[in-house]
Amino acid sequence: MSSKYLVLYSIISIVAALIFVLTGCTPPEGSKLDSLSDYEKPFGVISSEAPYPPKNINVFIDASASMYGFTAKNSTFHEIISSVISRIPQDASIQLYGFGRSSIKLEGDLRKMLHTISDRNFYSQEHTDLCKPFDEHIKDDPNSVNLIFTDMVQSTKHAEQDRVIFARLLKSYLGENGFLSLMAIQADFVGEYYTEKIDGKLKVPNGSTRPLYCLAFGHRKYAGFIDGKIANLFTNSFEFGNTASNKLRCTDNSDFVNDPVNLIHVKNNSELPVSDFLLKLGHTEELKFTMSGYEDKYGETLDYSVAYKSMADSVYKEMKDQGGSLRVEVFADRDRVTFKIPFNNNRPGSYLARLTFRKTLPAWISDFTTADDTKIDNISKTYRLDTWMKFIMDNFEDYKYLATTQYYIHIKRK
Repeated sequence: MSSKYLVLYSIISIVAALIFVLTGCTPPEGSKLDSLSDYEKPFGVISSEAPYPPKNINVFIDASASMYGFTAKNSTFHEIISSVISRIPQDASIQLYGFGRSSIKLEGDLRKMLHTISDRNFYSQEHTDLCKPFDEHIKDDPNSVNLIFTDMVQSTKHAEQDRVIFARLLKSYLGENGFLSLMAIQADFVGEYYTEKIDGKLKVPNGSTRPLYCLAFGHRKYAGFIDGKIANLFTNSFEFGNTASNKLRCTDNSDFVNDPVNLIHVKNNSELPVSDFLLKLGHTEELKFTMSGYEDKYGETLDYSVAYKSMADSVYKEMKDQGGSLRVEVFADRDRVTFKIPFNNNRPGSYLARLTFRKTLPAWISDFTTADDTKIDNISKTYRLDTWMKFIMDNFEDYKYLATTQYYIHIKRK
């Protein structure tokens, strides 16, 4: 290309760029928010968007006598243990422990440890104390994923108080960026069950099942790995720290009028859980939204937080005084909800609201629970399981990851 044409090409490029800027064809506000982690970051949320394989796995096996019935040859229990071990990455370190009245580190390589837990004589400890793994191993190992296989029967002398202690230990260990998953399955059981309501035992009829659980927890970045690789081995699960994807979308309000009238719905992003709005000048006290794609499992308590970015700012900053919780109004079709968020911010710029439906205990927890384990009709239930989970929920009441799902609303205010 001759120097004359090169100069002409440069002039045309400069003029085109000036026209692009002067006509306002600049990238829209907030366009740099391209991924879910971009939306989570202003709120201090560590994303679990992609499964992150753990490098260290601790596997704790309940070795109490009440577990003996799960351990017959070719049992569901042994099949699940084998499947879990096979799904752990090859470069990860695996350590097995047995626990009951105490917690014991198993010796030898993986083959020897698996052989130890396959011996039915291993399951002979008199009591089960789920606090022992914390006291003796877990609390000093913050970088591992922990898997506890148990029947969730706390059989210490002061079981009720120890359930509370367990919940507190769990919260202390997880800190501000953890996940918890309780997975359950009805597993074949051959043998005797040791009752907790009163000191006794029941001969379990042939062909019966009892609930077998895996309690998994650790840093939130590993939640996706557990959800993707382990959870499908079980039939029921309860988890927090890893919010599920959803089909929520902002839609017209119940009266088909935006409230306030200067709130304009621009679009829903089909790739991310976010809706964009334009809010024209003019003070307002609250913003009304209606969302479709609601599911009953989300519950009816909505927590919200708001972040702000002015025209001159490069990043969003959470507004610590602009958050709270509210109850959503569920429509008769059970597919839509409506709610109002307090909003008294008249400054121009962009606002980002994070909406999370607060976790509630699923129905299966109640279905798996009994207050009387001395009756043979309740053999497929767990003594006071709902009490366990209530104590855990109470300890995590203000936890920012105690949510079923999350959604974002992006508002550009002129």
